[in-house]
Amino acid sequence: MNRIDTGERVAVLDLGKTNIKVLVADENGAPVEVLSYPNAPDASGPYLAIDLKRIEALVIDALADLNKRHNIRAIVGTAHGCGGVLVDDHGPVLPAMDYEATPPEWLADAYSKVGPSYAEVFCSISGGAMRPAQGLLWQEREFPDAFSRAKHFLLTPQYFAFRFGGRPVTEISSLAAQCHLWNPLKSEFSSIVKNKSWSHLFPAFARAGDVVGHLSPELAKRTGLAPDVEILAGAHDSNANFYRYKAAGLADYTVLSTGTWMIGFNRGRPLEDFLEERAMVANVDVDGEPVASTLTMTGREYQILAGDPPVSDDRAFNAVEGLIARGTIPVPSFVEDPGPVPHSGGKGHILGPPPETAEERGALASLYAAFVADLCLDVLGSTTPIVIDGGFATNASFAKMLSCLRPSQDVYVSQSKDGTALGAGLLWRRFERKAPVDSVKLDRIETKSHPALIEATKKWKAMIGA
Repeated sequence: MNRIDTGERVAVLDLGKTNIKVLVADENGAPVEVLSYPNAPDASGPYLAIDLKRIEALVIDALADLNKRHNIRAIVGTAHGCGGVLVDDHGPVLPAMDYEATPPEWLADAYSKVGPSYAEVFCSISGGAMRPAQGLLWQEREFPDAFSRAKHFLLTPQYFAFRFGGRPVTEISSLAAQCHLWNPLKSEFSSIVKNKSWSHLFPAFARAGDVVGHLSPELAKRTGLAPDVEILAGAHDSNANFYRYKAAGLADYTVLSTGTWMIGFNRGRPLEDFLEERAMVANVDVDGEPVASTLTMTGREYQILAGDPPVSDDRAFNAVEGLIARGTIPVPSFVEDPGPVPHSGGKGHILGPPPETAEERGALASLYAAFVADLCLDVLGSTTPIVIDGGFATNASFAKMLSCLRPSQDVYVSQSKDGTALGAGLLWRRFERKAPVDSVKLDRIETKSHPALIEATKKWKAMIGA
């Protein structure tokens, strides 16, 4: 095959809640090509499910296409948290539950009796996102025959590693990503895993960058890829994004990994005195280190407020002063998850005159996202430089507002909005790497004085009791 690109490459399967990407990168983490597709759950089964078959078909077609142009030598998966599937030796025994599945009425009470406490797992129960431990309890009770046939519970990245030819493994950043299955302080399975005797469902641990097998003959034939292509264990998406900065020697930066969810990471914040009511969670990074984090569904809320297509450039930034002058303020929360404002789930509303133009809708959405991000950074005790990565990296109005609200900190945006996929790509050959990578390119946001925005933020925080 005569490829234009002959360098050795890694293919990343970036399986987000909203979008699926298959990205090709070099071993230094520089992007080469990316294909993107919308993602949607499967509503045809007994509960809302991750559409594994559709995702697999899209990914296989994408790999076959990319193989025509690139010398792919490894495949690694990364996916949003709270996704997993019960499998036997041949594949799923039940659909992979989507975290937005509507739970049965009995589940909340049953889980309250056996589920782990916040003090154990550093992750609250959310009205907008079911934890996999809750899903397993549901499946065990209502689908006992299928549940009894399950040999493993695999988180989404590790499922695709298994499906593509790797051995079944458990990976720490995926397991600890708001699943209620892991105790980050004790580095052991949570109490529900022990008390329900689920530990046999979790195969041996592997590191995110470990090679767990090679491409299966079936998929080598379907994609045209070589059968010796390495399959990596893979990682949780925002942790892959965070790893990108560790790999570049920027581990002490505060990272805002953004997509459907906005997750803030600050290694400098101790895990003691976590604030459950302020959306604090403990992630565990790909090296097994617990990291203080915040978790809010700000990307989804932004979409709700901004409209389609959203205006996120200087026109939106310039429109925010008019909104503030009119007393137009967005009050949380516009999704069922309350985020950092207790008891606000589903109660989002706009105080004052509503926005009238696309620019004003974009301004209001960016203003709301900046308010939430600023509060999360306060909660995290962030004092180091801030990096905006992911979807919000292309939102100039959000970045400028956040910079105005954090005048004592430098605010940067990633030049690539594919930080999650690029971070996952850097897992390939990471144990052979001797120096920080130089592929992480950042743009500094110029901070300007904006007294009206500062005053509006103070009023918003007072309104929500922050």
